[in-house]
Amino acid sequence: MKIFTKLYLGMMTLLVAALLTSAFFMVKTTLDRNLQSETANGLDNHKIMVTAFRNNLLLFSGNSLSVSQNMDKIGRITQGSGSVPILIAMDDKVLYNDAGLEYRPDLAITNMINYRTVSIEGKTYIAYYSTLVRNGSKFTLVTYSDITHVLEDNNILRKRYFIMYLIVLSCGTVFALVFSLHLTRPVDRLTEASERFAGGDYSARITKIPNDELGRLSEVYNSMADTIQQKIEDLNLSVKQKEDFIRAFAHETKTPMTGIIGYADLIYQDRLEGNERKEAAGVILGEGMRLQALSLKLLDIMTLGNENILMEEMNTTEMAHDLENTVRIKAEEKGVEVQCLVEDDYIYVDYDLFKTVLINLADNSIKAGAKVINIRGFRKEYDYIFEVKDDGIGIPASELHRVKEAFYMVDKSRSRKEHGAGLGLSLAERIMMLHKGSLEIESVEGEGTVVRLTLPDKNINVTSGTD
Repeated sequence: MKIFTKLYLGMMTLLVAALLTSAFFMVKTTLDRNLQSETANGLDNHKIMVTAFRNNLLLFSGNSLSVSQNMDKIGRITQGSGSVPILIAMDDKVLYNDAGLEYRPDLAITNMINYRTVSIEGKTYIAYYSTLVRNGSKFTLVTYSDITHVLEDNNILRKRYFIMYLIVLSCGTVFALVFSLHLTRPVDRLTEASERFAGGDYSARITKIPNDELGRLSEVYNSMADTIQQKIEDLNLSVKQKEDFIRAFAHETKTPMTGIIGYADLIYQDRLEGNERKEAAGVILGEGMRLQALSLKLLDIMTLGNENILMEEMNTTEMAHDLENTVRIKAEEKGVEVQCLVEDDYIYVDYDLFKTVLINLADNSIKAGAKVINIRGFRKEYDYIFEVKDDGIGIPASELHRVKEAFYMVDKSRSRKEHGAGLGLSLAERIMMLHKGSLEIESVEGEGTVVRLTLPDKNINVTSGTD
C-alpha cells in the first residue's frame, strides 16, 4: 500500500472517528440534560398534585363510599392543580382516568414515588406513581409529564449534527487529500527520480526540495546521484580511452607491419639485388625499431599506473652529465648541439623514470628539427625545476592542448620518419604525476618549445599510490 493511501486513510479514519464521537457525546449530553430537567419539573409538579390530592381526600373523609362516589370531582379538582393528565386508583382499581392512560399496579408502592417512561398513542410520557392510605384503602395518584417535545428536539439536533457532519467530512476529505498529496509529493518525486536513474537516466535529479526531513533525503539522493554519475562517467571515459588507445595502437602498428611483411616477402622470394636488398633490410630495421619503441612505451604507460616507484636522492649534476652522454650520439648524428647547465643540488626521484622523461623531451626536440637544445636546472623556493628548451619548429597554438594525448603527433610524417610513437609526452606526464610534480609546455610555432618540469622538495612525502 502506498504511503499516500496509508496517510489518507489514516487521516480519514481519525476524522470520522472524531466527528462521530463528538456528535454522539454532544447529542447524548443534550438529551440527558433536557430529560433530567423535564424529569425534575415533572417530579415537582407531581409532588404539588400529591399534596392537592391528599387535601381533596380529607374533604371527603367521611367514608370510603363517599370518596369513591366523588372521585370524578376529586380528580378534576386535583388535575386543576397541575394541568397534566392524571390517573387515580383505589385499591388498584382505576376510578379516574381522564386520558385513557395505562396503570401499572406494580409501581404503586406505599410512601414512595416511582416513575417510568411510557409511550401512549405516539407520544412519550414520564409516569409518576404515589400511593396514600386513608381509612384502610390504598389510593394511587399517577401523573404524566409529556417529554415528546424533548425527543423531537433531540431528533432535530441529530439531523443538524448529521448535516454538519457531512459538511465537515466533505471539507476534511478535500483537506486530507490535498495534504496527503502535498506531504507525499516529495516521496513520489524521489521514487520517480530513482526509477529514472535505475533505468539509465543518470541525470535524474530532484529539483523541488522541501525544507524538512524529506527535503534532506532528497538532497542526500541528489548528492548520491552526482557521485554515482561521476563514477559512471569516469568509468565510461576510462573505457573510451582504452578503446581509443587500442584503436590507435592497432593503427600505428598497421603501417610498419605492412612494410615489414612486404619487404620481407621480397627478400624471401629473392627478387631484390644489391642496394635494393640493403634498402629493404633498412626499411625492415627501421620499422622494427619503431615497433620496438612503440611496444616498450606502451608497456610503460600501461604499467605505470600500478607501479610502486622507488624514490632516491640524486645529484642533479651527475644526472645532467649522464643525460648528456645518453643523447649526445643521436644529437651529433642530427647535427644538434646539446647544452646542459644545472645548479648542483639534490632531488628526490625515481632515477630511471625521471631520466626517461628527460630523454623523451630531448628526443622530441631533436625530432622537431632543433639546432640547439638547452637543458637547465635550478632551485625555485621549495621546488627544483628542469627546463628543456629548443629552437625547433614549435607547436601550433591550436594543437598545444593535445600534445599530451597518447599517440597524438603534431607532424605525423616527421615523427614516423624518426620512428616516433606519439607516446613520449603522455608517458612523461604520467611519470611526473607519480612524482607529484608537473609538466608544462610553452611553444611558439616557428620559434621553438620550452618544456618545464617541476619537482617538489625532497622532504615532501611522495608516493605513487595515494596521497
